[in-house]
Formats: sequence, structure tokens, C-alpha cells
Amino acid sequence: MARILLVDEDRTARASAEASLRREGHEVASCDSADEALRALRVTPAELVIADAGFATDGMQLLLKIKGARIDVPVVMMSARKSVEDAVQAMENGARSFLKKPLDPGQLAAVISRVLTTGIVPPATETPTGSADSCDEIVGCSPAIANLLKLVKQVASTDSTVLVTGETGTGKELIGQAIHRASRRKDRVFCAINSAAFTETLLESELFGYRRGAFTGAATNKKGLFEYADRGTVFLDEVAEMPLSMQAKLLRFLQAGEIRPVGSEYSRRVDVRLVAATNKDLEQAVEAGRFREDLYYRLAVIPLHVPPLRERTEDIPLLARHFVNRFAASPGKQIEGIETTAMEALRSYPWPGNVRELENAIERGVALCKKGWITLEELPSRIPERLGAAQDLGNIDSLDVVERRHILKTLEKVNGNRSKAAALLQISTTTLWRRLKEFGAEAQIPGPGTSRPARNA
Repeated sequence: MARILLVDEDRTARASAEASLRREGHEVASCDSADEALRALRVTPAELVIADAGFATDGMQLLLKIKGARIDVPVVMMSARKSVEDAVQAMENGARSFLKKPLDPGQLAAVISRVLTTGIVPPATETPTGSADSCDEIVGCSPAIANLLKLVKQVASTDSTVLVTGETGTGKELIGQAIHRASRRKDRVFCAINSAAFTETLLESELFGYRRGAFTGAATNKKGLFEYADRGTVFLDEVAEMPLSMQAKLLRFLQAGEIRPVGSEYSRRVDVRLVAATNKDLEQAVEAGRFREDLYYRLAVIPLHVPPLRERTEDIPLLARHFVNRFAASPGKQIEGIETTAMEALRSYPWPGNVRELENAIERGVALCKKGWITLEELPSRIPERLGAAQDLGNIDSLDVVERRHILKTLEKVNGNRSKAAALLQISTTTLWRRLKEFGAEAQIPGPGTSRPARNA
């Protein structure tokens, strides 16, 4: 949490904003003029200044005075009218973002997080995910999510096959939907299917369709998803679970752009953009002979990785508030938010089930909430228990130290084989490599490590 200086001549608005910031765990000081703000900054440095742009507080001049005094602190401006001219002037004078009053707590929290972690936030930012566009269902302000959404918008303009990787519950299908909504196919069909939910025979029928009489019970012709989604997008989840013989049929479709329904003698062309997804390490599956190497390279034309929630903890408050609003809206419950201790517990928990697990936890909290604020007691018991365990560690060991030790010990056990270590740790080899790099532990890996599958020339 941050030390914030709030500058606003409106006592009521200042008190409301101050209370909201304190509920989020921030340390807040407030004043009502530019001169008083400068004096306060010289005595007690702040990590962020939030100032009204109104004439009386001389908010615009405050920006210049801070710069002139060589005080290194980011400033977010706010105004009741929020004209384009005000926003442009504020940004030109050095503001990091510009907000409209009255302040929306969720929007304010998103901007604070972005400014403190990534720098400048465009003045047009209105929601935690940006404007109501193709990515409006993806909530997050972390650099990892910002980079991912940038890639989503870049690849959406192409027709290339996309492979979305990430742990269970990270929101891979949301990425597929965002790609579709930002593409030229947005007015056509988006179909999602889980490869693991069908036997091989049924999966072939679902994807390619069948003709009457193809098998017992096939009384009529049936279109498959690829034909139904012609000129649209198909999202194929858990593609790693597809049997090898079915993988060959999918590869043929990707190479030729044609489908042949079960029981038909003829093929027909369809124009479908495929977005595949998996929570498994496909390179490891290729090495083990469980996944076709040629299909892997055909699917991974554009790979996108959705980071686990534990690697973007700054998104947890935004996601939590998003789910509170969603689950409170239907029964019409009046829930103000999440108590500070409960939010601290949410941020401390590792979320093995990722965003889906957080969503379920908040749904429970909303259902059990009686006093307007979700408390520790209303969250699943495993979450407060984790907070207590983390606090008990105290100065003995940080969680990063514990994780680093565990990873290195696992690597030592498998003689440095990253694929085997990743399997034991239940993470992808990509995540393992990233964590080792962050820990600076690459040089300490015993043994020869592991190799990647050879690419075709």
C-alpha cells in the first residue's frame, strides 16, 4: 500500500476520498491548497499525490511547483468537469493520469496501481481494463496483463492460429473471446468446445459433423462446429487431451482448411480461425510422444501465455471488487466492499485455482456477508489460514526464499531436468524458467537441464 497526499478544497469530497483510500490500506494525508501540499511533501515524502484541478486549490500550478521543487512524486489530477482540454493540459504539465469526480473507488484503485507499477496511465482510462472494447471482460492493471492485452489486439487483426497457454482458471477462454471480438470475424459465431469432455468418436462428430447413416443413431445430417462457425472463431480448449489419431485430423483441417463430415465422401472448405488452449506444457508432451510435433508448431503460430494470479497480485483487489459488484447486483445486496484484513488475506493467498478460485471465494463472501463489508470470517477458511502462516514467518523467511529453496531442491532431485521438475512442481517449464531467472538461480541448476524438441527445417 502507498503513502498518498490528497489535495482538494472540497472538504466533503476530500473526506470521502480519504476514507475510500484508507479502506484500501493506504496511508493518507490531506490538505486544501497547493502551498500546503508543497510544505507537506517537504516534511513527509509521499509516493503519490492526488489533486483537484480546480482554480482555488490551483491544482495545475501544483504540478509545476512540484516539478520546480524537484520533488520526485507522481501526480494524478481530478476534476468535476473533466474536459478534454483539462486532461491534455494536466498531462502536458506532468500528470500521470486524469480522473473525473466524483471518484469511482474501483477506477481510482486501478489508476493508483497502474501509476505506481507502470508509470503513465492514459487520461481516457475509465475502467480497470480500459474502455468498453474487445477486452472489457478482462480485469487487471498489472504489467503482465497490460502486455497480454496489447498482444491480443495485435494478433486479432490476423487470421493466424493462436495457442493460449496458462494454468487452470486463469481465463484462457476470455482471451479467445477478446481475440474474436477485436477481429474482422466479430459479427460471426464464436464457438467454444472442451476436447477433454468427449470421446474421440464424439469429438470428431462435434468438430466435423456427420451424415445420415454414418453410424447407429445418425438419423439426420448434422453440422460440426467448424462448419457452423464458418467465417467465425472456434476456441478449442484442453487441446493436449486430444488423442493422437484425432490430432492428425485436426492437423489436416489446419493445413487444408477443409472438413469432411463423418460418413461423407466429400470435403468442403470453411473459413474458421482456430484459437487453441491448454494448461499443459505441449513441448513436454511432444518430448513424451503424447502430442504431434507438427501439430504443435501449426497451433503455436502465435503463442499467448496467461500468467497465474500469484504472479500479478496487484490485480487481486480489482478482480475482487469486480466480483463483489457482479454477485451483489443480482440479489440487490448492499455491499460496500472488502475489509482491509480480508483484502490482505486475499493478496497473501497463492490462488492455485487462479481467477476462478478467487471468483468462487468472493461469491461465497457476498452470499454470507451481513454487515455491508466482507470480512475474514466470510471467506473460505483456507485463505485466512494462509495469511496467518505468512505472518508467522515474520523475518525468518520470505515466501520468495521458501519458493526458491523448494524449486532448487526439486531440480536437484531430478538432476536438473526442467521438464521433470516442472511436472513435480505442477507448473509449466516456461513458468519454471521465468522463476529461476527472477531468482537469479540459473547458475545453480545441477545437471544438464533439459532440451527442447527439435524444430523441422
